[in-house]
Amino acid sequence: MAGLSNFTSVFSANTDTRVAKRNRRPLSCSTCRAKKLKCDRQQPCASCVKKGEASICDYSSVASKKDQRPRPAVSQDAAAGRLQRLEDMVNGLMHAAPMSTFVVTPPDSSSSPQVNTPEYSSVSAGGHLSQQGSQVNYIGGTHWASILESIHDIRSVMDSDLNDAPSEPALKSDPLFGQQKLVTIEQILATLPERHIVDSLVATYFKETFLSLMFVHSAKFQREYEAFWRDPSSTSFCWLSILFSIMFMAAKLAIARGLASVSDPCNTKRAGALRMAAKCLVTGQYLKAQPYSIEALLFHFHCIYALHADPEVQPWPILTMATRLAQKMGYHRDPRHLSAKLTPFESEMRRRAWHYIEVFDITMSAQQGIPAMINEDECDCQFPVNLLDEDFDENTTVMPPPRSHATHIPMLFFTCKVVAVRHLRPIIRHALSSRRYDLEETNRLHEALEISHQSIPPSLRIRPIAETSFVDQDYLIMQRFMLEL
Repeated sequence: MAGLSNFTSVFSANTDTRVAKRNRRPLSCSTCRAKKLKCDRQQPCASCVKKGEASICDYSSVASKKDQRPRPAVSQDAAAGRLQRLEDMVNGLMHAAPMSTFVVTPPDSSSSPQVNTPEYSSVSAGGHLSQQGSQVNYIGGTHWASILESIHDIRSVMDSDLNDAPSEPALKSDPLFGQQKLVTIEQILATLPERHIVDSLVATYFKETFLSLMFVHSAKFQREYEAFWRDPSSTSFCWLSILFSIMFMAAKLAIARGLASVSDPCNTKRAGALRMAAKCLVTGQYLKAQPYSIEALLFHFHCIYALHADPEVQPWPILTMATRLAQKMGYHRDPRHLSAKLTPFESEMRRRAWHYIEVFDITMSAQQGIPAMINEDECDCQFPVNLLDEDFDENTTVMPPPRSHATHIPMLFFTCKVVAVRHLRPIIRHALSSRRYDLEETNRLHEALEISHQSIPPSLRIRPIAETSFVDQDYLIMQRFMLEL
């Protein structure tokens, strides 16, 4: 038995979580403890039998207040590993030490008279009889074989519990999307169309440079897209939500441009892509301010905004949540004033995302006649730079100078719209205010709006139809009208 000292730490708890006092099994039953009677420690005890309470004679321990604290959970695999180690040690000790068993050999019936004795198939107090051929061995509760059998019993119970254990909840409640079924990478891959179809949809979206959202950098997204196909398991769920939103917008653009029919498979799966974008948002825990969470939520908002004829109902809660999350992540503050060291690329993309929020905050607030959520006094985020995506990337250390306003690029319309929104916000607040402003304040706001209107570049100023060039693109004409309104 000297070898036991080498195995006493098999199930020892870590020193960090070890409890000094154990909750030992009481020496008297619960009834005797409650009535302060002497207990003979039998099961049932004499006192309970005498009072007719044998059925409630219980020796279960009462957990102390200290033991009622939550304990760290032990995984099923860790417990099974410890049981395996203990079983190996017991097997080693069984082979190292002789078995001290009490052997009962049945007498020879021919040499002794037959005696009628009762047959016992089991023995109480934790022991049992083991019959091997003509030998009947008594194995007590402290015998190695009994301990080994107990280990097998525990393992069978663990296996049963593992099979009966409830699976991870498949549904998650979300304040925006309600009950959503969490998805896995395998399910996402099964949902995606073939690679060449996804390639075509992504290309269709980014070719519409004047309709694509500026807070998703096209070159960076393409690199991430290739990395996704190489190793899908390492991809963020929020990024996958952006991918599904892009597929949705591309299918919608293809129908509008006549590039696909209504019965085209890409169009029939469009609603499924939007639902999957929402599932990826919830699975990716966007509420915990994960990377891409703001961009993915804004992209989903844009899809809902483009889908519904009445944009006042469905998209509004999504924009509200995106605004608060962006403020939580500091998007409303210029990166120069943040303690986190952000690269020039990250800073510029954050500015684009925040000003997209500002534009739609004012747009939807004016539509519904309610105050805007964003107050300019709390924001110091600079305007985004008038650049193309090809002008900078993740490796840029110093941002290049902005392009001239004489060159019409997608960011020019967006920057002009951001400037107009900054002047519209106090005007809307003035119109919705519960107090009466004097005429001087009204004239000041009007003058600021006129200055903003005069700063619009010539290429984006409204002009009569007769003076409109035949080569002007449809989107350019629409942008002029939108800025004028």
